[in-house]
Amino acid sequence: MVAGDRLTMPDTHRSNTEVIKEFFGELSKLRAGMLGVMDREARMRPMTHFVDEDTKTLWFLTSRSTELAAEIGDGGIAHYCLMDDASGYYAWISGTLRPSENSGKIDDIWGPTTAAWFTGRDDPDLLLLEMPLREAEVWTSTDSSVQFGIEIARANIDPEKQPDVGSHETIRF
Repeated sequence: MVAGDRLTMPDTHRSNTEVIKEFFGELSKLRAGMLGVMDREARMRPMTHFVDEDTKTLWFLTSRSTELAAEIGDGGIAHYCLMDDASGYYAWISGTLRPSENSGKIDDIWGPTTAAWFTGRDDPDLLLLEMPLREAEVWTSTDSSVQFGIEIARANIDPEKQPDVGSHETIRF
């Protein structure tokens, strides 16, 4: 990026407030990630999430007959991973995943896409899962090929220098 006659670098070091705001923005923008229940089979599965920023909770809809539902049982620690190569945004999220009987939340998130998977909003196989957020790790990288190239060149010239092409933060909820 050029400002006048000098190259400017985007600020990859942000305040906690900025990191959290960006986190919820990315969660709202991205529609799917990989979800897994720890200490079980630890398999990750693609899932669509629904975010509630006010309660800092992720919501998922699945079928009661899935392996995921069986692994969760009454609840378990889960990890959810997001990746967006286009924006250089990556996140690992943890929390306790558990079944929920919150029919109001089903009403909030129900739509044509979710309806395609079930016979209706009252389908007895429909299982709502809630995951109050406990912690997230977020990695961001620059989308500037100029900045990336400069940082790599600097690091190759000075072995003491690590490339500064992004950031890594931990958020605790």
